[in-house]
Amino acid sequence: MRATLNNPPINLYDYQLSTDLLNLVRYLENRTDIKVVIFSSANPDYFIAHYDIHLIDIRSPPPPPINATEVGFALLATRTKLATLPIIFIAEISGRASGAGNEIIVQSDMRFAGPNTKLSQLEIGLGLLPGAGGLQFLVNLIGRARAFEYILSGNPVDAQTAEAIGWVNKAYASRRELHDRVQTLAQRIATFPKAALAAIKERINFDKPSDVSLKGDNDIFFALSTTTEAQRRSDKYLELSDNQIGNQFDLNLTEDLEELGK
Repeated sequence: MRATLNNPPINLYDYQLSTDLLNLVRYLENRTDIKVVIFSSANPDYFIAHYDIHLIDIRSPPPPPINATEVGFALLATRTKLATLPIIFIAEISGRASGAGNEIIVQSDMRFAGPNTKLSQLEIGLGLLPGAGGLQFLVNLIGRARAFEYILSGNPVDAQTAEAIGWVNKAYASRRELHDRVQTLAQRIATFPKAALAAIKERINFDKPSDVSLKGDNDIFFALSTTTEAQRRSDKYLELSDNQIGNQFDLNLTEDLEELGK
């Protein structure tokens, strides 16, 4: 099964996308015939841009009836299902994925990247920490020292670097090759017994970060989001991004994180 992310203009992790993803994983709970799910994007520039800044911005919250707390819970519930459902989840990455976007990627079972991939955790620029698993799962993938480097700097990695340090399984030179190789792998995996696939996933994930520890990250994220500095930086981001429309600042976001502090 292929699930294509399509939430223009930048595949923002907002109320709509969070609801769609949660509905998808709930649907998959009852589909005993599905063995593999590929996440890909309809937008070549963005896999999932990041968390909707309006969800943490006190001066500019999303309009009713959207509830920011519900979106946060939906992200956590989706994250849990990715790790626990007896289905293999593969992220087929084209374009940018930062913050919540990267958190979906690192909690998938496998990750493959196309030529224009940029991965990062942008939270430091907003005065926050990765609150939905990105911090601890990234440590598991790339090690403690590199996690410090990329989380504290907010610097992005391209596909080749991500492959070299273990952020993704493999980088491909074209979107076509990426699509074809991931599709072939998924089809091969789907030929094997589901019970065996589920058992292997469960045992590989035996030492994954605990729910209690992950909830601690989430609690700290929301506590930090209410600080004066985080609110100032959130306002600045919405201003510079023209309200998250995919302008040049959005495209260069992780390179220009320092602008949020000015």
